[in-house]
Amino acid sequence: MAQREIPGFYYDAEKGKYFQVQANHIAPQGAKYSHENVRKEKEQSRKRKRSAVMKQKREMQTVRRSRILDSASAAGIGLWREQGRSHFANYEARIAAMAGQFQGYETLSLKSCESCGKRDNIHDFFIDDELDAILMALGSRNFGRVQFLGESQNAYDIAAFRSDISSVSISSSRTLIATSYDRQHPGNVFVAGMAGSIDMEGSPPILDSPAPCYSMLGGPETALWTASPCPAGATRDVIAIGSSEGVYMLDSRGDLLQHHRLREDVRSIDWLTPTVAVGGTKSSPVYLWDARAAGTSLRFKHTSGVTGVRSLGDGSRVLVSGFKGTSIYDTRMTSRPKGPHTPSPALLRMAPMKTEFPKVSMDVLTDAQLLATADDDNVIQLHSLSSGKLMGSLNGANPSKEKGRIHRMRFVHSPDDRPTLMVCQGSRLYEWSWGGALDDEG
Repeated sequence: MAQREIPGFYYDAEKGKYFQVQANHIAPQGAKYSHENVRKEKEQSRKRKRSAVMKQKREMQTVRRSRILDSASAAGIGLWREQGRSHFANYEARIAAMAGQFQGYETLSLKSCESCGKRDNIHDFFIDDELDAILMALGSRNFGRVQFLGESQNAYDIAAFRSDISSVSISSSRTLIATSYDRQHPGNVFVAGMAGSIDMEGSPPILDSPAPCYSMLGGPETALWTASPCPAGATRDVIAIGSSEGVYMLDSRGDLLQHHRLREDVRSIDWLTPTVAVGGTKSSPVYLWDARAAGTSLRFKHTSGVTGVRSLGDGSRVLVSGFKGTSIYDTRMTSRPKGPHTPSPALLRMAPMKTEFPKVSMDVLTDAQLLATADDDNVIQLHSLSSGKLMGSLNGANPSKEKGRIHRMRFVHSPDDRPTLMVCQGSRLYEWSWGGALDDEG
């Protein structure tokens, strides 16, 4: 409670009583009730009152910044340049906003077999945008098959293997490629032409020309880990296949073009350009292979064994994941390490990600500079390709509670052109679609 002011007296709040104001030469040294000290306190009180009045007046005359501008979802709005703030910070905020807008749910769950009660596992999948269909690599008990699931939910088996299927994809010229892990009859590679439309109900859209065919690659112990068709722009269709004996390159008819021999497994492969493939091995080297020439070029040395590679779409940068970390390398930079056991200099080191598995599921959304990876607990994490920082993890669908690891992860675009992440695990497909409105502002 404020005490009443009495003329000629000073109230000491600490002692709780009044003192008569005394002249400076009479009052004890340092006394609060001296004439000089009372004058100073009154002046300070008047200053505080004037400051409070000015602050209140300034707040009433100031246009307040909308709270929406501080939200990550509105990261592209604001006077960043006028305020002298970094455009990179704005860009990172936009990436964080996009990472937080994905909404997940279960897309597909395979039915159990009527005779044995078990379900097939989905080892790989590919979204065919032209036919609005899903191609799935299904396997159970060392038997694999490629299934076509159309818009009408009618399922057709296209190919069958006596081994689990390692990959399935469609090239830019509509060539279907499927590979199996083991070398079993009738073959470990299946190639067929895919139609651009479905003319007849009740049959899969497979063309007679080129005729569907199986190929047998390698020796009895050869394992085919992955396959990647070259992107659009190449003079001819080339399929790069990573195996336990290096890299095989086939044409669209399944004929062998080249075999780049290595004594190590190439479990992940991608195309840096329409004619140059890139892949890595367990001992950390990253190689380049040119479809127009023979030979293998050692380009980089990663920090640990390579678990995955992805081209970033500009013809020079490549993302390499390993057992102890992920880095972005640029072929325009020097690749010579400082010592025999040191890694090559990287363009960017990503946030630490460790794994104990030889292959990591990951994919890149190049337009948004987002990297999606699945850790050993099947938690999907999103990283910025600009800074390497962790942007967050995906919620909604919960594959971490399912049995088995996530086999494949692909960024696709929904019919309304929203970026969508799809993953397969066990007998289920999960999907995370971006829930916000698309922002075309650069």
